[in-house]
Amino acid sequence: MLMKKTSLGFAMSLALIGLVLGVTARAEQPLIAHCLEGVCPVWSGDDAGDEIVLRQLFAAQIDSQSEAQLPRWVAYRVVGAGVGVASLLPREWNADELVSSPREIALAADAQSRILQLDLSDSQDRDYRLTEVMLLAAEQGRLAPITSFSATPFWDELNLLSNRARLPSELRLGPWSRLDQVFNEFMQSLPETESRGDIPHTLFVVSGPLPEEEGSAAGYFKVAVFDGRMAAFAFPQDTQIHKGFCDAQTPLSAIEQATGLDLFAGDAELTAELAIEFGCSASQPLAPQQ
Repeated sequence: MLMKKTSLGFAMSLALIGLVLGVTARAEQPLIAHCLEGVCPVWSGDDAGDEIVLRQLFAAQIDSQSEAQLPRWVAYRVVGAGVGVASLLPREWNADELVSSPREIALAADAQSRILQLDLSDSQDRDYRLTEVMLLAAEQGRLAPITSFSATPFWDELNLLSNRARLPSELRLGPWSRLDQVFNEFMQSLPETESRGDIPHTLFVVSGPLPEEEGSAAGYFKVAVFDGRMAAFAFPQDTQIHKGFCDAQTPLSAIEQATGLDLFAGDAELTAELAIEFGCSASQPLAPQQ
């Protein structure tokens, strides 16, 4: 598995929401600040052909085995200082130059297969542009949202194809978006830093597709961790726009079994108690009750 990273602005990103690189003695792997304890999700399959792309705002593992070369997962972290107003920010998709050429071509080809030619006489703000074509808004979404980073100078990274998913419109505009919003509101409600120093309060999030045997997504998951507490959500592909995100609470083990991912491969001890902070009446256990 190849690892590529951006070299721009490490000092700024460390101060706010960025990338910390180090080396562990046992595995000689970099510690990635977007992931809990610096350890990103680990897939149980053969991912030797995959690439992990490290950006200022997110890390992503590009699935080399899928035709579209979409991410297996995207990891990011939310701090209150990074949240801002994103309504006027451009949503123009761009190729990720950190992804090797064949994968970049596959990402772009998948995007191109879901396009309409531009009709400038009646353009729609909710459609997305890629060079001189328009991606169908109903099939485009971001695994890491712009709203959580619009107060940072790197928000445009969220328009990279390495952050794209085929999120259905009803899911993307409904419970998926509302869950992103409640994450942002929760982080903004906290003091800027922890009481023990200048470390910002941080919500770690991992999101990605729930694959079917045919390779197309059966749905999408989003798992958040804050201060040792975890909340996990899995949304079916056909989730309707009016559905509440609390209805999508799912045991962490069920998501990991469906995806083949060890989402938190570090040594953190987690409890399933975070969903109550998001307005849900009860939290799902880490594993189904026997």
